[in-house]
Amino acid sequence: MRRLLSLPAAYARDLAAGVVRGWDAFFFTPADPLPLGVIRIITGALLLWSMAVTGLDLHAFLGADGWADPTVARAFLADRGGLGWSLWFAVPDALLVPAYAAVMVVLALFTVGLGSRTTAVLAWVVAVSTSRRVPVMLFGFDQIVAIWTFYLAVTGSAGQALSVDRLLARRRGQFGLPMPTVSANLALRLIQLHLCVIYGMAGLAKLQGPAWWDGTAFGLVLLTKEFRSLIDVSWLLKFPVAVNLATHLTMAFELLYPALIWNKLARPLLLLTAVVLHVGIGTTLGLNEFGLAMIAGNLAFVSAETLRGKVAEPN
Repeated sequence: MRRLLSLPAAYARDLAAGVVRGWDAFFFTPADPLPLGVIRIITGALLLWSMAVTGLDLHAFLGADGWADPTVARAFLADRGGLGWSLWFAVPDALLVPAYAAVMVVLALFTVGLGSRTTAVLAWVVAVSTSRRVPVMLFGFDQIVAIWTFYLAVTGSAGQALSVDRLLARRRGQFGLPMPTVSANLALRLIQLHLCVIYGMAGLAKLQGPAWWDGTAFGLVLLTKEFRSLIDVSWLLKFPVAVNLATHLTMAFELLYPALIWNKLARPLLLLTAVVLHVGIGTTLGLNEFGLAMIAGNLAFVSAETLRGKVAEPN
């Protein structure tokens, strides 16, 4: 009887030990930070672009008498269960221009990777503050760039590669390629897991829509005026088989991504599909910034060795 009971106990101990080892290996094995450098540059450039568009009519976007009244914006955020904070709520109209200039400097420093530990945190604060100040204009793009910036900020890994911080470290005599770090691996894993959640939830949500089952969803999106791009692609509606195929392939990709992206053989195909999908979405629906942000996130699954052949990382 004692031997019979010891077998399950030993199995439980081995299982627990294996889970702990797997957890540590997955999250805390040092990784090359080069992919994060590319992600930071793209994310920072997108944040700069977004804020530059905001600056075209600064007072309309962020002013007290603009499109979104500050009191109404606070109430909207409170009703949604959030803390409702935004630095722009504390900036009076008289200081709006200098505050905006300071924000652009912060985002530029974050993009080039100078003072990255600090500027990454500030860039995240700017991204969240701006989207919360005008919540009626919040879109997937704003959420994605804020998420990637948050992971770079919270892990302190934003400036470990392809950055001015890295160049300054070289001048101080720290030569050689960037050393693999635990913080870089943690940031990559967080982005990877978040991508799986995004695609997986999007695919599951599509299963609830009859138009995704019968293959007409893509065609219905093309007919929606809100998503009309500068390029007229309505001619695609003349090819119902292509519309049907695009609909089902999109749903299949999103459902399979969380499971298959971890397989090394399937990963290149999934990453290529992700690029084609988001370029296609940008072309047909005009969601170019969102597509670029998602492509940047997918770079977390691209090895540093692959990127090193494409990106000039100084020795």
